[in-house]
Amino acid sequence: MSLVDSAVEEILRWTSPLHHMSRSVTADVEIRGELLREGDRLLMWYPSANRDEDIFDDPYRFDITRTPNEHLAFGIGEHFCLGAGFARKELKVMFQELFRRFPDIEVSGPGERLRSNFINGVKHLPVRYTPER
Repeated sequence: MSLVDSAVEEILRWTSPLHHMSRSVTADVEIRGELLREGDRLLMWYPSANRDEDIFDDPYRFDITRTPNEHLAFGIGEHFCLGAGFARKELKVMFQELFRRFPDIEVSGPGERLRSNFINGVKHLPVRYTPER
């Protein structure tokens, strides 16, 4: 349980709540040799941003001890998600209660991902545990 805070951050980096967000370019700018013009539409892919080799050491490794972990799971700047603090707390409490009640819980089969090109999630994940008495 001592790693629950950093585990939540790595889970968010690894599997952000949204796949992408669309934006409009507000002024001409060049990024890595690409000219983006005012009015252009672009798509920010959160999984790509959260695996940026310039930001994250070994970005394709899931590491609950990763620090720093400056992921973009909730956006950035004026577009930062207002519910980010609540979502973090919700994940933390969920894991604390899950492991308190079912300390031996384990995945017992393949999971099924939610089929969406916008929202990320798991639709079904079979688990095995010893029921409380």
